[in-house]
Amino acid sequence: MIQLLLDGIYKDIALFHVRMNFSRELKAGGRFQLSKLVELFRVVGLIYLARFTYKPEVLYYPVASPDLLPVMRDIFVLCLTRWLFRSTVFHFHAGGLCEYSFSLNSVLKKLFRCAYMRPDLIIRTADSAAPDGPSLNCIQQIVIHNGVPDCAREKISRVTSCDTRISILFVALLDEEKGVVVAVEAVQKLLEKGVNVDLTCIGEWRSPELYTKVESIIDPKFRAKFSFPGVLTGDAKWDYYRKAHIFLFPSYFRAETFGLVLVEAMCFSLPVVATRWSGIPEVVEDGSSAILCEPRDVISCHDALLKLVQSPSLRDKMGRNGRERYLHKFTIETHRLAMENALSQLRKQV
Repeated sequence: MIQLLLDGIYKDIALFHVRMNFSRELKAGGRFQLSKLVELFRVVGLIYLARFTYKPEVLYYPVASPDLLPVMRDIFVLCLTRWLFRSTVFHFHAGGLCEYSFSLNSVLKKLFRCAYMRPDLIIRTADSAAPDGPSLNCIQQIVIHNGVPDCAREKISRVTSCDTRISILFVALLDEEKGVVVAVEAVQKLLEKGVNVDLTCIGEWRSPELYTKVESIIDPKFRAKFSFPGVLTGDAKWDYYRKAHIFLFPSYFRAETFGLVLVEAMCFSLPVVATRWSGIPEVVEDGSSAILCEPRDVISCHDALLKLVQSPSLRDKMGRNGRERYLHKFTIETHRLAMENALSQLRKQV
């Protein structure tokens, strides 16, 4: 979504939203579609309409992930519109953009610099995420953590007995770098030891080939222990969070910066098993709300899961710690206040 800052009354900020619908499916990201080309011209036209109708002076723009088509989208939009505004704010939700720019040809590199260089403010989601700001010669950069609404509404207590099946939940694009293969292999190792667990993976498959690969990994005798319900939203998704006992996110995704699903898990008082990767250790706290394992390491992931499966008290303690961490750092109200403060300060400088 592009947001054009206008003069307003609400806490000194008013926003005009130009919604960008380039990828209606997660797996469509980074792939050419004719509808995306039409959407490009629609977005640019709406920005011009808003600029001359409402006269905003600051452009807030969520920049692309480090892939060719998203970067070309940004180049097209920004080269045609940035000059209209006195200030530009870039919000990075993925990392590695500047590193990716080294792979572009000479013409695209020049256009890249025209589109992205010297923004007035860069907002990052984590300190440990890839710092693209210095490479873009930004004037100022700050860290504002993402936040989510409190859909759990209260701490969730999960009473279990020794014969309770422990449900493990994975939520993300079902991509190998997001850790879905590691998750399946680690859980299968638990099942081979006779541990009473199951795994639900919510999300859209990156490709049919990956689905076939994962299916081939699963031993037929354990097939009923694995569930892939597809993309879920709203109450349907939250119901899985409520019923789960452990949240698993062994991501090593190259553009990972934050891992918003981890915040959702802590909101629902779930203990987390995740990786020491990019901004993830900044979101969850190793040893308090989560156990962190090594990227791509099935054994490390298996050991972390086994530790939680065998200790209901540890699961409960980490779940409570995660809920408290969410309430302290990652609510939507905390996020909005930080954004309002940052944008208000920039507006005063315009």
